[in-house]
Amino acid sequence: MAESRYRFKEPNFSLPDYYKKYINLYPEEFDKVSESIRNSISIEKNSHVDASCYELKMEYEECKKKISPFYTFLCYEESYKFGDCQRVNSIKFDRYLKYYIYSNKQSYMKYWEDQEKEYLEKFQQETSKK
Repeated sequence: MAESRYRFKEPNFSLPDYYKKYINLYPEEFDKVSESIRNSISIEKNSHVDASCYELKMEYEECKKKISPFYTFLCYEESYKFGDCQRVNSIKFDRYLKYYIYSNKQSYMKYWEDQEKEYLEKFQQETSKK
């Protein structure tokens, strides 16, 4: 778990599911698409993390404006909180992204397993009628 001496508001990372868009791909192709999506979202990681720590960043910026020449010393607490929030939420984002890719792969596999069961049931019904 990400260690911190502060308790930060839980970030709300939300990304739309993508498995339905690529449902007709073969599993190997779907894995490649998943990897591509993971890479593209990883590039945007800093913006997601910064957005989740926006309030602390604004507190730090206000402190810097009030005490402009000595802000590195006098705004240490605000700076530390903001940096700590970024570090903790960066770890949380990595976990979320891992779960996000995993859940889309699971949904993709479940869809095709259900399709297979449905097909086998229909096939058995047709063969039993003959």
